[in-house]
Amino acid sequence: MGGATAFPNMLPTQLIASMAPEPIGIPSECLLLKNMFDPATETDPEFDLDIKDDVKEECSKYGRVKHIHVDKNTSGYVYLRFDSVEAASRAQQAMHKRWFAGRSISAIFLQPYEYDAKFKGTG
Repeated sequence: MGGATAFPNMLPTQLIASMAPEPIGIPSECLLLKNMFDPATETDPEFDLDIKDDVKEECSKYGRVKHIHVDKNTSGYVYLRFDSVEAASRAQQAMHKRWFAGRSISAIFLQPYEYDAKFKGTG
């Protein structure tokens, strides 16, 4: 019955894999906040400016925000670039799984080349 003893050894790994949170990426100075808003429910045409101000104010507590962009055509994406990996890491830890306007947000790291590709020539 060697097969029966192998099954319990697999179970914890499968359990951990199924419960694993969304990968947050490799720490860098760039962050992507997801689920910050739902564009379908926003009524103010300049809602992105309010969100930008709120996020910048909150995230400035963790370090200097060099660039911020609210992508109105996504399911709540806000892109942030800090002046250091340490500042972005502090913000990621503070913001990940936090509630904002009744929504649970995700904060994941982007690599600088990914960020640069999206915002070539800005910030």
